[in-house]
Amino acid sequence: MQHKNFYTNALKSSFYQTKFANENPMSWDNLPVTTKEELREVEPLDLLGTDFSQVATYHETSGTTGTPTPSWYSHNDVEKEAETIIRSELNLNEQDLVLTRLPFALAIPGFIMYWACQKTGAGHLAADKLLQITPDIRVIELMKRTEPTILCCLPSEAEKLYEVSRQAGAENPSPKLRALVLAGELISPARKAHFERLWGVPVYGLFGSTETGGLYTTCENGNYHMDREDVIIEIVNEHHEPLGEDKKGYCLISTKREGMPLVKYSNQDIVERKQSSSCGCGNSHPVLMHYGRRSDEIHYQGQTISLYELQEMVYTLTYVPVRWQVNVYKDRYEFVYQIVGDKREATRATIEEELQAKSDIPFQARTEELIDEKTLLDKPAWSKHSFINKYE
Repeated sequence: MQHKNFYTNALKSSFYQTKFANENPMSWDNLPVTTKEELREVEPLDLLGTDFSQVATYHETSGTTGTPTPSWYSHNDVEKEAETIIRSELNLNEQDLVLTRLPFALAIPGFIMYWACQKTGAGHLAADKLLQITPDIRVIELMKRTEPTILCCLPSEAEKLYEVSRQAGAENPSPKLRALVLAGELISPARKAHFERLWGVPVYGLFGSTETGGLYTTCENGNYHMDREDVIIEIVNEHHEPLGEDKKGYCLISTKREGMPLVKYSNQDIVERKQSSSCGCGNSHPVLMHYGRRSDEIHYQGQTISLYELQEMVYTLTYVPVRWQVNVYKDRYEFVYQIVGDKREATRATIEEELQAKSDIPFQARTEELIDEKTLLDKPAWSKHSFINKYE
């Protein structure tokens, strides 16, 4: 069985020893799926697939939708995580300085970029997204002072930082900037093109999760090529039956990570496998199309609209909002948006008309300040505790 090594590796954790106790290792297709609920319910140490002396880091999901999901990484895993970035077309090297605007508390993407910098000799500047010491305007100031070559952040953060730099009169805060590396959110082709228009540099996406680690970095065309021997991606229907190429289905991920091996992990992403010829970048491995989570799908009169398709609509609007969201009610679909700067002339009727023309969904649009523009340039007071105060 070609997948036997994944099965054998998984048995190093007590979780899979129990889960696979009565399973036939020679029947890969019949092995049970691993669910997020299982990972939430099990003790974190039961998922550990290596000796504790080999643990490099521990991470968890945010827990916004339930109990956080744990994830262990060994020292050997760290090397492989770094390679996810290093072997990409980003060509990270010792001449680069990467400014990482991602959370470092518990999250994994920022660590992956840091590990890649360490291995290639690139410089690294951490500007944690969640720390009071690095508000948005300070990130722009850091970019002006240090001139990083790569900005690594959430896609929505790249949108906001651009607006901050515009308001600060520094639309090009780092003249040496050569690329954006974006992680943590879906990036459709239209959204990628939007970022490239804003920042004037190529955009690379990182596909993965806290549980799986970084899996793929996009090529120059924005596609994820399934070119790793230590990762298996299966695309199945709702009954976990395999689907062929050019068919959308649910993603099952198997990894040979030492820290926390996974077999047939269902992350509820909607994906599709396409031939390499659909890309044209020269990579001969199949392309993995990512359409977002099942929970993000919108249903209207028999239509199913994925987050990918929704992004394609929004980021091809005449006026692209700096922030937006869709509220789905029993009797209506509401598109909430925020237009800034010289694009304020966009009208609700225009946006409704364009969205309906793209999807047939009768969106009701309304504007709302999803980002407090007045605070974008603020620097909240922050200081260490003072043990000695002197008064005159």
